[in-house]
Amino acid sequence: MSKVPSTDDYATLCKLIEDLQVRITFLDDLVEQLNDQVAQQSSEILDLHKKMQILYQRVEASDLSDGIAPFDPLTNKPPHY
Repeated sequence: MSKVPSTDDYATLCKLIEDLQVRITFLDDLVEQLNDQVAQQSSEILDLHKKMQILYQRVEASDLSDGIAPFDPLTNKPPHY
């Protein structure tokens, strides 16, 4: 027949369940913190992406031909050659 659980078995089982509940609570908290961090980083990435687009637009719109001569590798050799 089946064995009747003793008080020690019951106490051990309760302790294990309590430990698991504590671990789950800490893991839930950790997941929430990580989720907040990912959301913050996603927002920062979107902001940086928008700033890069603005910079690219400024570079494309600027006229660099006035102050900079075109580079010709055959005639404009660096001094160390």
